[in-house]
Amino acid sequence: AGRLPAAAYWEPRPATDGSPDPVVFRRVLRDAVERSLAGEAPAGVALGDDLDSAAVAALAAELLQQRSPAPAALGGRLRAFAAVAEGDPGGERPSIDDVAQSLGADATAAAPTSAQLFDELRDLVWHQDEPTATTDAYLRWCLARGARGEVAALLAGLGGEELLGGAAEHHVAYLWQLRREGGRAALRHEAAAARDVLAPEVRRHVVRGRKRLSIAGTLRPGFRARVSDPGDARSRDDLKRRLLDDLLAYRLPALLRGADRSAMAFSIEPRLPYLDREVVECALALPPNALVRDGWTQWILREGVRGSLPEQVRRRRGAAPGALTPGLRWVKARRAQLTGVCQSPSFAARAYWDAELVVDAFRRFCEGKAQDSWSFWRAIDLELWLREFCDRPAVLEGIDEAAALSEPVPGGVASRGAVPARGDQLAPALVGGAGRVVAERLLAGHAPNATKHLFACVRGRVYARLPVKTDLVARGDDLEALFRRQVLPHVRPGDLVAIAEKPVATSQGRSWALDEIHPGRLARVLSKAVTRTPHGIGLGIPETMQLAIDEAGAPRILVATAAAAAGRLVRKRGWFYAIAGPAVEAIDGPTPYTLPPHNTHAKLGPAEPDAVAERLARVLRDGLRADLGDDAVPAGPGATTAGPPPITRSSPAGPSPAGGVVQVAVVDVSDLDARVLGASAGTDRALVHRLMLDNPLGQGHEQTPVCVLRDLGPLAPPPA
Repeated sequence: AGRLPAAAYWEPRPATDGSPDPVVFRRVLRDAVERSLAGEAPAGVALGDDLDSAAVAALAAELLQQRSPAPAALGGRLRAFAAVAEGDPGGERPSIDDVAQSLGADATAAAPTSAQLFDELRDLVWHQDEPTATTDAYLRWCLARGARGEVAALLAGLGGEELLGGAAEHHVAYLWQLRREGGRAALRHEAAAARDVLAPEVRRHVVRGRKRLSIAGTLRPGFRARVSDPGDARSRDDLKRRLLDDLLAYRLPALLRGADRSAMAFSIEPRLPYLDREVVECALALPPNALVRDGWTQWILREGVRGSLPEQVRRRRGAAPGALTPGLRWVKARRAQLTGVCQSPSFAARAYWDAELVVDAFRRFCEGKAQDSWSFWRAIDLELWLREFCDRPAVLEGIDEAAALSEPVPGGVASRGAVPARGDQLAPALVGGAGRVVAERLLAGHAPNATKHLFACVRGRVYARLPVKTDLVARGDDLEALFRRQVLPHVRPGDLVAIAEKPVATSQGRSWALDEIHPGRLARVLSKAVTRTPHGIGLGIPETMQLAIDEAGAPRILVATAAAAAGRLVRKRGWFYAIAGPAVEAIDGPTPYTLPPHNTHAKLGPAEPDAVAERLARVLRDGLRADLGDDAVPAGPGATTAGPPPITRSSPAGPSPAGGVVQVAVVDVSDLDARVLGASAGTDRALVHRLMLDNPLGQGHEQTPVCVLRDLGPLAPPPA
């Protein structure tokens, strides 16, 4: 008694007896757009490079031109908002501009970058409430932020692709349906008409087979034994059933939730005409050949907006064949920062995955050696979600609940801070033994460079990476004196010390201003064939190519160039440097983000890096013995007994590995990769390489060319 009965008021069901007339469907969709514009709240349109949102915008513009009473929400003009990844080669922005211009819309477009995504990632994770499958939520986040203060509601095209069969997988499902039904002639016709879409899909599957990535292989055996892959139960050969599965379970629900959370973070109401009940019923009743026809997906929608949109938009197939999605380009661009997440102690302590196997697979993916996959983003996003929602107490002690609930909440998004900060806060509790107290002390007294984690876990042990700021090194400077003066106070017995190759090469006089280098004709010709990237010029200018020729000789560089050209034909990378040698690979050109004067200099790699590392290690060992006593610090192989004048410092902090010998490595580190160029005798080069993968030295103006790597102890075992 007293309980209200619960019953489903409507259940969408697929059929095939609907009218395939595009005019009829256009009228139904137009009425839905008109209903979505009801009310006085100012509204706009969310535009993407998809046909779905363009069609909604076209129908809204038509209503506005006809002075329909409903579009009072438009305020007499069509306002369109978009978010396109900066520098996207897939061509989204031209399509959006074409739509806005043809409709006379006032367009506002955000151009978010991968750096902005990483800076705001904690805020995005917090507002999404759940881990996300892709970075699309961030594009919608940026779009909604651009609309804040301009409109209160946004009409969007979400649901159109799932309802009308707009994805390549829907096209394939229709072909399988034709095969199952025995329609051989129709199958041949559709396959031939869609060959420009299907051929890239076939090639993509072939490439995936060659670069197959085993995600299951990165999981912990215990976790893998407890779970099973739910599989994909969607229909493979029934288009209408496949669309219903995507609409109700597989694709759309997660998209809707993410879009709603991104929009409501900025108090924007999303309105979705394609999910109007009349539109859904009309679309689900369509025969399959009204959705896919003559090689075109969403045929009925394309025909319905003929004349209302530019032809290049109406007939757009989608992203260029083989183009990497903006989100995956972002993931690859932020490989250093995301590697830092994967090497953080909290990530390594999870019961789900083997962190080092994840890092290895992620780096192969970034280098193009493994298939493109969203799996890495999903693992990283899950880690950040766990940090925000699970690695903190559910009940906060000492909070005045009444006061907290009555206080006004500021509008907009409050920043939750940098991604690494939360990971570093969790790290001390994950260090076993006496290292926990040391980790807490280091966390309180040291700050990592921006976007970098202070702690990393390698081989089951937790390390602190302490960046050391030094004077700017110039030609002829004494590195040993610099180490005594500015590095020694930060070093303890057993530390590994990494120094960037740039100050070493500069002190040796192997760095030159560009106007000091006089490239020849061969250097000018060869440099034009080098592909430049946002991460550095490399040999892409005549000056750096001339350094390569001087270092390795013209014949060797010519052979390496020929090998690189051959490698491009078979889509293989790295053949140039495999032949040119590591000395050529170490050549750096000027980059705008480095400190002056290095931003206008080109340089060779350091000479005799092993010998340099040995001398610097001896300086640190001698300094520690002078400070702590001969018995406290082993001298190391070949060390001298003489040392600098004693310095007054506190006693060493932290566990000391066996032997306690201080080692030094000369490293070439960037946000793309890390290499150990030289090291003192006995240095674990593989360990240094691993600890420097996420570039804790920084990529900009940090002026921290030295990093102290300190072993704090074993990682606490993951929960059962």
